[in-house]
Amino acid sequence: MDVKFINPFLYSTIDVLEKMAMIKPVAGKPYVKTDDTACGDVSGIIGMTGDVIGSLALTFNEECIIYIANKVLSENHTDLNREVLDTVGELTNIISGAARKMMEKENLKVFAAIPTIVFGSGHTVRHIIKGPSIVIPLQTEKGTFVIDICLKSRVKQEDARPPVTQKPSANTSFNPKAFNPAVFGKPTAPKLGPEISQAKMDQDLVKPKIIEQKDMGARIVQLKQILAESIATRDILMKQLKEQPFMEGTQRQRYKKALPAYDAKIKRLKLDITAAETIAMMSKDDFDNPTIKPDFQTYPTTPTKPEKK
Repeated sequence: MDVKFINPFLYSTIDVLEKMAMIKPVAGKPYVKTDDTACGDVSGIIGMTGDVIGSLALTFNEECIIYIANKVLSENHTDLNREVLDTVGELTNIISGAARKMMEKENLKVFAAIPTIVFGSGHTVRHIIKGPSIVIPLQTEKGTFVIDICLKSRVKQEDARPPVTQKPSANTSFNPKAFNPAVFGKPTAPKLGPEISQAKMDQDLVKPKIIEQKDMGARIVQLKQILAESIATRDILMKQLKEQPFMEGTQRQRYKKALPAYDAKIKRLKLDITAAETIAMMSKDDFDNPTIKPDFQTYPTTPTKPEKK
């Protein structure tokens, strides 16, 4: 397997954890793995196709992934629960995406599937293609994890870019920067969108605007304006969560907690608008002589017996 397929994943893993969890793992010496045995307690596996075919697995020991998840989520989990496992999938997806961005600089188009999470003592990691995989161990303050890669190029040899002349000798340790600095070069950080401040969220959700209009038409207009602003803010939150994998952990957590509240507010505003529009269409006679139409709830619950003549 060409080393230029290893460098993007190694750099992306370190960069993502450094930016999302404020953790800087230390890479160890890579080695070749020839079986399906996982090197830890939980794995995120993602398949790839395109100019490169194969799969990536990130395998963590339990202590390590709980530590990382707590850093990413700004929470305090103590076991492999749903939130921790979801973090494995999210990290696998983000790291794969960042690595594929780096591959694009080498004119390689690579597409990824949805990550799969496998956990438990003695679980296996089966790559898409047959053959040995390259494993890079990484050490954190709380345990270890590995990058397990098995990829091969589908680009014809005559179309491939000329190889880098600098190669490591058999007696030197693996140095990604020295071996292929062009591939390993740091990518341009994505531009962050406008941050939604906590004050803005509090104003929208904790102390919302008071509807002062007594005229029903003006009230409807004001409700629709607030609805449009709430939908726009909710959409910005969702867009930034999706497109900004390197978002700071506490900001990501604030956004995730605010989304359900905005969804509830939007639903409530839509009901208020529907009710206001219904009232606006009612005539004076409808208010003076209201008619309650019977429905299944107003029918008798038990049948009445016919009177005897």
